[in-house]
Amino acid sequence: MLFELVLCHCFIACTSDERLLHGLPFVMDSVIGGPMGAPGFMVVMGLGMIYTRHNTPRDFVKRGLSLGITAYLLNLCRFTIPFLIGYAITGDYDYYMSDIVYLTLENDILMFAALAFLLMALLVYLKLPPWAILVTGFAMSGLATLLNGIDLGNDAANIFVGYFFGTEDAAGRVCSYFTLFNWFVVTAFGYCYGYYYSRLKDKTRFHLIFAVPSFLLSIVYLYIGVTQRTGVFGEGQLCYYHITTYDILGSLFAATARMGIFYALSFVVPGFIKCFAKEAGANVTSVYCIQWVLVMVISSLVLRIATGTTELQDLETVLLAEGITAVSFIGAHYYKKFKRNRLEKREKKINAHS
Repeated sequence: MLFELVLCHCFIACTSDERLLHGLPFVMDSVIGGPMGAPGFMVVMGLGMIYTRHNTPRDFVKRGLSLGITAYLLNLCRFTIPFLIGYAITGDYDYYMSDIVYLTLENDILMFAALAFLLMALLVYLKLPPWAILVTGFAMSGLATLLNGIDLGNDAANIFVGYFFGTEDAAGRVCSYFTLFNWFVVTAFGYCYGYYYSRLKDKTRFHLIFAVPSFLLSIVYLYIGVTQRTGVFGEGQLCYYHITTYDILGSLFAATARMGIFYALSFVVPGFIKCFAKEAGANVTSVYCIQWVLVMVISSLVLRIATGTTELQDLETVLLAEGITAVSFIGAHYYKKFKRNRLEKREKKINAHS
């Protein structure tokens, strides 16, 4: 999913809106980056809440606050600072400055994750069983589907409320992305899935019962959506970010099928690939942040200033994504190593004093 993530972001940043409607850019943006993109990470986040040892409400609050701070720092590094530099060099106000407030306060998936952890902390504190958390998620999704695209007539209000419900101003600018109410059900599903999955004795039978039908339903869902260009496969960003309950169901079928496929592959995949995947998964937040900064700096700063456009051809975009993926993985590895060394030095100091 991390490989697909970088490809998706590169195509979004380096392809015109018109080209995103056809061919490989459409597949990367609306299919791979659609039902198979963010929902996959959100399901895994819910699974992680079950499998982690840090699973108390207090732990979830601490994780949520940490992710919220990281989300704002990421916006500063991938949007605010590069765009201010770009404006200082080019004087192009329309491109670099017109939406800088929205971009700085944007609620990307890290901000969604922060709010999801805080909400999960409350639900766990209230001792709701996993099935009740899932029901709560679907209720939130239904309400968000009814309220999608509301305009409160004020930029600040649209941005703040947009963290929870889909908002859009009169000019048609997107004021909300991964809203809590639209998307929380996906994390709730992962949490519920993980709770029961971790207690199963015969996991192979489980995947045969659930993953195979989900795979078939996913094919039907993708075929209808792609051919008819309905739901998240339509034009514009809002059809995806303000996802409806219908497309949530399609995304959950795809996630269930995918986990079944990964389970089957786990019996034949070599050990070194599993080790690599384990480390990459442990570094997912760092990889995510590094690749986003690189994507935006290269596209909106380097390419824009050097060539006057952010667009690349499909092959060039794929090669760029491969390079950014490699740098992101290596950077995340050494960043984790740096953090571990600092922690060890701090512990040695404490032990020496005591």
